[in-house]
Amino acid sequence: MIRWLRIAAKATVTLTFIALGVIVGLFLVANASWVAVDVPPWLAGLTSEPRLQVWLPALIAGWLVATFAVATILLWSMYYLWRRRQYEALIARLERELARLRNLPFVEPAPLEDLPEAPDAGAARVLAAIDHAIDDDDQGRSRP
Repeated sequence: MIRWLRIAAKATVTLTFIALGVIVGLFLVANASWVAVDVPPWLAGLTSEPRLQVWLPALIAGWLVATFAVATILLWSMYYLWRRRQYEALIARLERELARLRNLPFVEPAPLEDLPEAPDAGAARVLAAIDHAIDDDDQGRSRP
């Protein structure tokens, strides 16, 4: 269904551009004359005449190119912002997951069934000897 919609949208856009090209072409052929354009005061330094003769098809083409350029920049910036927000959301999600994984031993400690049922006597003796050695060292005496 989505593939069909995509094909239909591309065909519609293509046919619209062809129709616009035909209409603009016929309009320009019918109006291929020169028109007088007043130069604005802030551009008076660029020309010696206050009124210029401009070919109408070139004037219309310039307007279309300028409009297309502004629309392209606007759409590109919207797409850029959309992708940037996607990347930032992905980074935030990964940071939250990393923080959750770093805190995993505190949040979800190992279950008791992972511990042995009976204590190890050898490990208990080693730990007791370490405790005695630390206590003796803290009190300043040494054990023989």
